[in-house]
Amino acid sequence: MSLIPTTPHITLDDTLGAAFIGHFVSTLLYGITSLQAYVYYRDNHNDSKSLKLSVSLPRRVKRLLDTVHVALITGAMYWYCITNFTNLQAIQKPIWPFTTMIIVSNISNSIVRGCFGVRLYRLGHGNWWLPAIISAFSLFILLDAAYFAAKLWNAHSYAHIQDFSWALYTGLAAESAVDLIVAISQCVLLRKFETGIRSTDSVIRVLMTYSINTGLLTSFCAIGAVASFAAAPRKFIYFAFYFALSKLYVNSLLATLNARGSLLGKGSRGMRRQHYKQGAFRAPTLSAAGEAGRREGVSASALDPSGYGPGIEFTTVISAVPFETDSVVGTTKTKIGSSEHSESYSV
Repeated sequence: MSLIPTTPHITLDDTLGAAFIGHFVSTLLYGITSLQAYVYYRDNHNDSKSLKLSVSLPRRVKRLLDTVHVALITGAMYWYCITNFTNLQAIQKPIWPFTTMIIVSNISNSIVRGCFGVRLYRLGHGNWWLPAIISAFSLFILLDAAYFAAKLWNAHSYAHIQDFSWALYTGLAAESAVDLIVAISQCVLLRKFETGIRSTDSVIRVLMTYSINTGLLTSFCAIGAVASFAAAPRKFIYFAFYFALSKLYVNSLLATLNARGSLLGKGSRGMRRQHYKQGAFRAPTLSAAGEAGRREGVSASALDPSGYGPGIEFTTVISAVPFETDSVVGTTKTKIGSSEHSESYSV
């Protein structure tokens, strides 16, 4: 009786399978990002030059980095799954597309965080300490990513990541922390824009919810990468989270910019073109605000709780466009003062 040699059963579900899922999700999000970039330039081409410049240049850089990011992941997956098909030893060997992808994704993430930092700077009326904190975190994350990529380049196996795993833990923990800081800060600053008018406050609350959701999404993705690596350091489950993290950053920024029209009830593209000016819808005029206040029982003083009056641009909370000039604000306040002599509102 002859014995037939049998080969051991080897499963790749938690190695190449997990990496493949991460590649699939990242390419799917890349397509969504491309669509959102097209929608932004189709519907918002009348935005102010400052907003266009602040979005256009980073957007083009992000689009290039996004494309390079997907190409690197695709090339790595091809090398593992096709070029080295049945070569199980090759699966554990780090290759240059992965190490390069780490640098590319962190540069892209830093650009997005920079855009959010500019928004917080303008929402905070020139307060610089929040953007400074975000910049410090971003610089630390970039340096940590460069160190991790250099160590991974010299490693002979992914199993050696445990020798410098502290860099992975600290980098992803910092990303999670700065995302929560951005989300919480936006909510705190947005709350100051509440006027007492239900239609306006509902938009503010939606924006607060949106900020929390986008911040939590990237934070949970970073936490998922850390947790999966801690639970299974020799498997590639954390690849699935890390591949998608960069795409979630870019999608959160473009989705916020594209949400302006729908949040303010301007679904028509033609209406958006008429009402967009200096990158945002202006707040209602005095007569419109007064009429809304009479309908909802809000006093004239409640229409100006922050001292800026209706001259404030409510979509500053979305697009980070600066407030109107002091002269416009002063004129608005004068109009409010004169209207108080001619009209009275009941609380």
